[in-house]
This record gives sequence, structure tokens and C-alpha cells, in this order.
Amino acid sequence: MKKNKNFVVRNLFWPGLFVLALLVAALGSNLALFRNRVQGTETSIFPNPAPPIQMSAGAATPIQTPAQPSVQGGAGAGMQQDVDRILARVLPAVVSVSRPGGGAPRQNVGGVSFLSPVATQAEVTGAGVIVDDRGYVLTTFQTVGSANLVKVLLYQGQQSGQPLGQQRELMADVIGVDPKCDMALLKIRAAKSFPAVRLGNSDQVQVGDIVFAIGNPFGFKGTVTMGIVSSSNRKVTVGGIKYPDLIQTDAAINDGNDGGPLVNVNGEVIGVNMACVMPDHRYSGIGFAVPINDAAGLLSGQAGAAPVK
Repeated sequence: MKKNKNFVVRNLFWPGLFVLALLVAALGSNLALFRNRVQGTETSIFPNPAPPIQMSAGAATPIQTPAQPSVQGGAGAGMQQDVDRILARVLPAVVSVSRPGGGAPRQNVGGVSFLSPVATQAEVTGAGVIVDDRGYVLTTFQTVGSANLVKVLLYQGQQSGQPLGQQRELMADVIGVDPKCDMALLKIRAAKSFPAVRLGNSDQVQVGDIVFAIGNPFGFKGTVTMGIVSSSNRKVTVGGIKYPDLIQTDAAINDGNDGGPLVNVNGEVIGVNMACVMPDHRYSGIGFAVPINDAAGLLSGQAGAAPVK
């Protein structure tokens, strides 16, 4: 059978024309791209490119949006400011309390024991907190012992609003003690106005409340530790005395913290630090404070302050 050449040509004409059109289109596209590069412009393959990345401190961080506040202006900064305000209100009213004599060894090692004041050959030192601007100081009975006159150390800035600095020494009379709740009340011998704390209501303390313990552990004056309330009414026997409602906390409380305040997030004193559990002289995270409401009778009877409500 003889082939028809015209039929073959007609069948290949349209496919060939289509291939030729594709070649021409590709050549035109490459020519346009070449011209753009020559002129210094580049064509992006992304019609809506992502926002730029800002560089800071050697690391790339995305641009902040209203839904992503920066650390400086976020919740963390607000929390830090709250803590700063609490400590600025309370720290100026925390003092050192010293009495003559040497220190006694820790009792009940392995169980609950009173906090021991920091001892030197000449004196022992605990902490206290000014509860009345006329110079009334609340501390523990363990801190003052049988002394009638003690030494109170304040710090520069406690009357001027400046940072704590050089200490200032004043004498104070022990005007009342209550060994049953391990409390003692002092009156500074000075006719001046002193920074005083606000007293809270320890009956409202709940497990999980954030608290700050302030004092002079091991002689480190003005030390602040933070924790939570582990128990609001722990029944504990310390030194043969039964306490029915001590506040237990995991805020670090050590020797020298005795008499220092336990403070809530409102900047109110809810307790006075007085005991801890330290098996084999090791920190355990179990400390105790006398509820501030237990001092209501001592305060109202001696300092003339209104009872804690």
C-alpha cells in the first residue's frame, strides 16, 4: 500500500505549531527576566512576603504584636513591680534585735526547734519588726530571753526613704512578753516617728498563699525569701510548748530569722517567724511562724494599738 505524504504533513502541522508557540513564550519570559536583572530589579516569587525580623543582642526575635507583649511591659514586669512595692513598704520596718550573752545550742535536732539567734561571744542577734510608728517592735521571746533592755539596729534610709545602708543603733525596753505564743514587745528609746508595717488578719491565711519571710539569717541582714503557705494551722510542739495554729511555709527560714515578719502579697504582716525543722542541721523547707492574731492581746495591752481584727 502506498503512503500518502500529504496526510502525514497535515497530521504533524498543528502539533508542531503548538510546540513552536511554547518555545517562543519561554524565550520571551527568559528575555524579560534577563532585562530585569540587568536593570537591577528582581522579581519575588512571594506576592506577600512575611514581615521582616528584627535583630537584638545577637538573636532574631519576631516583631512584637499587641497579642505578644514584650517582657519589659508584660505580666512579668507587673509582678516584679508588685514585689518591689511590697518590699519597699516592709523592709524599712525590719530591724535587728540584740541582747547581751552567748548563744544557746539548737535543741531538738531532727525535729521542730526554735530558731536560734545568731550568736557571738558578746551578744545574740535576731530580728524584729516595727508595728507602731512610735517605735514599738514585735519580736520573739526567744530573741530577747530574760533581758529587760536590748539593742535595736535600724539602717540608713529607714526614716528618709533611701536604700538600706549604714546601721544605726538605738536602745529599746522589753515592755511585754508572752512565752505561750513566743512573742515579745519592745519600745525604742526615742521620741521619733518610725516606719511601721501594716498588720494583716492571720485567720484569713490559706494554703497556697504567697508569702515573704524577712530577717537576718546567719547575720545576713535584710534577707528576703519567698514561698507559699504550706499549712495555715499546723499543730506543733516546740520546746515542750504546744502551739495549735502555727503557719507553716516553705519560704527559707533559718537561725537569725527569729522575730522577723512573714508578709503576704498585700504587704501585711501575717506572722512572726519562730521555728523550723532542720534534720542534721540541713535545710528542709519547713518553717513556722506565729500567727499575728496571737499577738493581739500583747499589742493592745502594751502598745495601745487596736487589736487585730
